Amino acid sequence: MQLSIQRQRNMMAVVMMLMFMPPSMWVTSLPNILKTYDAVWILPYATALSPFFAIFSGLLFGSLSDRKMNAEKLLAGLGLAGAFALWMAFSVLEWGWHPGWYLFFQAINALISGPMFALISKIKLVNLPNPARSFPIYTMFGTAGWIIGGLIISGLGLDASAKSGQLAAFVRLSMSGLCLLMPATPPTDLVSKGWKATLGFNAFQLLRDRELRTFYIASALFTIPGTAFFMFTPIMLHEFGSAHPTAQMTIGQGVELFTMLFLSLLAGRFRIRWFLLIGMLLGLLRFALFALAGDIGMLAIIWLGIALHGPIFALTMVAGRLFLDKRVPKTMRGQAQALYQLLVSSFGGIVGAFLCGWLYAQHVNVPEPNWSLFWGILASSICIPLIYFSIGVFGKNES
Repeated sequence: MQLSIQRQRNMMAVVMMLMFMPPSMWVTSLPNILKTYDAVWILPYATALSPFFAIFSGLLFGSLSDRKMNAEKLLAGLGLAGAFALWMAFSVLEWGWHPGWYLFFQAINALISGPMFALISKIKLVNLPNPARSFPIYTMFGTAGWIIGGLIISGLGLDASAKSGQLAAFVRLSMSGLCLLMPATPPTDLVSKGWKATLGFNAFQLLRDRELRTFYIASALFTIPGTAFFMFTPIMLHEFGSAHPTAQMTIGQGVELFTMLFLSLLAGRFRIRWFLLIGMLLGLLRFALFALAGDIGMLAIIWLGIALHGPIFALTMVAGRLFLDKRVPKTMRGQAQALYQLLVSSFGGIVGAFLCGWLYAQHVNVPEPNWSLFWGILASSICIPLIYFSIGVFGKNES
């Protein structure tokens, strides 16, 4: 029996919640999980895996959803395959296999799961009646899922156990089946042909537009230092005396819920570029607070910095997708979102994983760790995308 249009839209909210629960169950726990299994040395490689392998799948599946296949069916298939790879990744740690096997299965998971957020973004933007107002509301359910996932892991005492990843795999499996109950989102580009269209390389044409190019590059540069947030904040919390770092990492998502409501009320009234600028400024402030916490050794200041992650995510990632959707042709919606995922999550994530890992090794993973200097350098680096975006985008009239 086919669901009504409104129930299909409601199912998008459920899928969003179940999509974001799994990463919250293992991403923030990963540094401490790897420590448990004497594999913390692979953390930079594990962090870089998802963005690296998303390079190969993001544009391909984005193009596939624009040209050949319904986005919701594609998302269901990816969720099913990704659940198996995710379960295997954490099972091999529990079985005592070499950590390289974790990297192998996590690489498969990354290859499969990389396009998922771009696909669900396309589905929402195509099927919601007023995206500027409704998109943040539906995205809130992803935030709620992230909070629930983190609380479940800490509530079960699995902050440093591979079972957190295994549980996340079962949640992703349930998400896969529900994808088929979302609104049908068929391809819209029935004209483009050739290998460039097939691989999604036509998306790079969007970089010819000055405003889009500035947005894409600034977003990627902002992500590079931002990668350190999930890599090293849980370790800092643990070293500063936190008993439940996974749960405390969800503080930002709690604040994010209110930021999403704020964004849904104001996104149609003000220029999206202002939200992006504020988000970058808050990113600088977050790391400045972490630097201060490192200097005076106060957990409460770390919590305050974590709380800023909510508005940072909403005002950069969520507002950024709205910014894109207003400026690209309907036939390239999937590819535009995939290119954003490529440059931000892949390029920014890979470079950030290794640069932040190197910086951590130089200033924190030493006999006399200096958390204050570590976060201070990262805070200063955010000035680069902030200035570049301000110069490149402001002064132009927003259409």
